[in-house]
Amino acid sequence: EPFVGRTLTRTPPAMSKKSEPDAEFIAEAQEAYIDEDWLKALDLYDIMVEGYPKYVPGWVHRSACNLKLGRHNDALGDAAKAVKLDDTNPKAHLRKGMAFFELGEAEAARMCFERGAQLDGSGAKVYGEWIEKCDNLILGAIESAVPKEDRAADAAKPENPRVDIPPASAAPPEPQYKHQWYQSLSHVTLEVLAKNVRPDDASFQIDADRVRVSVANEDDPTDPYVLDLKLFGKVLPAQCKTSVGVAKLEVRLKKAEDAQWGDIAEGSGGASGAATAAKTVTAPPPARPAYPSSKAAQKKPVTDWDKLERELEKEEEDELSGDAALNAMFQKIYKNANEETRRAMNKSFQESAGTVLSTNWDDIGKKKTEVQPPEGMEAKKYEI
Repeated sequence: EPFVGRTLTRTPPAMSKKSEPDAEFIAEAQEAYIDEDWLKALDLYDIMVEGYPKYVPGWVHRSACNLKLGRHNDALGDAAKAVKLDDTNPKAHLRKGMAFFELGEAEAARMCFERGAQLDGSGAKVYGEWIEKCDNLILGAIESAVPKEDRAADAAKPENPRVDIPPASAAPPEPQYKHQWYQSLSHVTLEVLAKNVRPDDASFQIDADRVRVSVANEDDPTDPYVLDLKLFGKVLPAQCKTSVGVAKLEVRLKKAEDAQWGDIAEGSGGASGAATAAKTVTAPPPARPAYPSSKAAQKKPVTDWDKLERELEKEEEDELSGDAALNAMFQKIYKNANEETRRAMNKSFQESAGTVLSTNWDDIGKKKTEVQPPEGMEAKKYEI
């Protein structure tokens, strides 16, 4: 779940006197990201955007970290900030599109990928693959909106039906849906990549040492999809959460002990997983680790980030002001809006290069939204 605030653990030298971080600081953040140490990388990019708010790669890379950690709303905000600072940065449009896609907004995501492809000729293949994913998601949503019996009635029956004889020995069918997982020191998140599942068709069962996810099969009610995992470690069922989204089902498991798991399923991690857990719990650790490469972390006591996050969540509404309060208001409007209002907000924001945000689809849907720069500023067009 996204953080609402966090105290930074290190401060780059003389950050107010320079327009971008020094090479050593950039390399440290990139190394953490390459090593897939998402939490450490996120901490470093937090510092980077705080100290150098006009440094576009900082926002782009922090958006990538948030995507890896499943914090898709945070990822979208970071990418939108990067686009606002530099509309010609293709990676900013890519991250923004990926965040929209994970939030189930395929149409808005597709627009971002198209813009990124125009700007980045060398990476056109990547954008093409994402555009294809968006098209598939949009098509799936359209098909799911049409009643099954109507689809069956529209299907033409062949005049000479052919009977296919199955081979004598066939390979076992692959699972209907793929699944993936990731973890922090205190939680494990399991994702089942099932699109357009109705909440009534999904069921979850969480025990102290087992998790079970079931999805009803419309074509054969007697053969549902079932993912049943004996967990690597113990969890606290009362503190676990489940959700059904447009693109996936998510189970967020609270570990009984703060420790790194070798795998999500028992027996998959081997001795290395057990050794990691044993090493982690020799002393009571914080919910988020301190990193040896951070000079401040070597001098200051370890911060309990989970406790700090809970305290800040209670004070969020009182503390927000200025742009932060405005952004929070827009996010709340978007979250609670209907489909037409969301379409109006996406279309007006995209077409106006971030200068207009309208909720009136009747007005916005009829024409292109023109760029309206703030008073005293001038909009410039870039030749692509």
